[in-house]
Amino acid sequence: IPETSDSGSSFPLEEAQDLDIGSNTVQAYSISPKNEYFSISYGTRITGKKYLEMVLEKPLDREEQAEMSFSLIAEDGGSPPRSGTTEVKIVILDVNDNAPIFTQEEYIGRVLENMPESSVVLTVMATDPDAGVNGDISYQLSQAGGQSDSTFVIDPTTGEIKLTEPLDFEEAQSHMMTVRATDGGGLSAICKVLVEVVDVNDNAPELVVSSFSSPLPENTAPGTVVALFSVRDRDSGANGKISCALEDQLFFSLRPAYKNYYELYLELVLEKPLDREEQSDMSFTLIAEDGGSPPRSGTIQVHIVILDVNDNAPVFTEEVYSRKVLENVPEGSVVLTVLATDPDEGINGDISY
Repeated sequence: IPETSDSGSSFPLEEAQDLDIGSNTVQAYSISPKNEYFSISYGTRITGKKYLEMVLEKPLDREEQAEMSFSLIAEDGGSPPRSGTTEVKIVILDVNDNAPIFTQEEYIGRVLENMPESSVVLTVMATDPDAGVNGDISYQLSQAGGQSDSTFVIDPTTGEIKLTEPLDFEEAQSHMMTVRATDGGGLSAICKVLVEVVDVNDNAPELVVSSFSSPLPENTAPGTVVALFSVRDRDSGANGKISCALEDQLFFSLRPAYKNYYELYLELVLEKPLDREEQSDMSFTLIAEDGGSPPRSGTIQVHIVILDVNDNAPVFTEEVYSRKVLENVPEGSVVLTVLATDPDEGINGDISY
């Protein structure tokens, strides 16, 4: 901090991060030990943005004291309260009376999740009217909220923020970062950067059998629910909107069962009577397609075995059997043979006379 700073000057500090919400998040800041030079100011501006500043209470004199330090304490409003501490070290400078100023308090960028590595997401810019090294600005990047700091990197000279690894909308829909601009004299300013990840249709619908009845008795009544399927697409918007259809079959239909945030559940319903004697099993495909452009699809094969019931009586090959027999035919001779058939399976088709 330059020794020429006026009383009442404020210096921005990074806010403490607290993953709790409401009154359990950060409520108060203090310094320890208290000193006659600095106080802490915090609150919310009219724009709704929170701020944390270190305020100079009386003029500094580098010749009397070149450095000073104290602890900055952040305390939440929980019961009992919890706190975190960081050390603040003040270096008093002879000159350099202008800190860098960002062109925006907050930068917002939108990037497709399939952008290649090294792509420039956005560029931050700060200016400093000081001359020489006191006006040279370098940029440093840190991510907030405990997110990994390996996804982005900033060019310390140009302020370009680039990707270092692929993004995934399904894992994180946005990334919040803090950029600090520091001039050659050690003065700095910070800004917020929000990177919004835009979904692309990189996930095909997934189909899973939740329940399934097979083999299926051939006397199953139409309207019976034969199977329950869950369908999920991790994409959002039209890319995650799913339509389903059955391929090449007449006996079954699909109807929605229920839907939650992630999945759509479909019932496979029998529409017309079955006849094992005509068709003993059937196979068909369930197709799920999303609304992306171009669309992506997923399929699942369904195979149903039809179980026999005793729905056919034996049928003789002739309604009347007629034969002539000589009166002297010996006992035990075969006079004629009758024959009946039954299309049912197993014991249902075994015939006794």
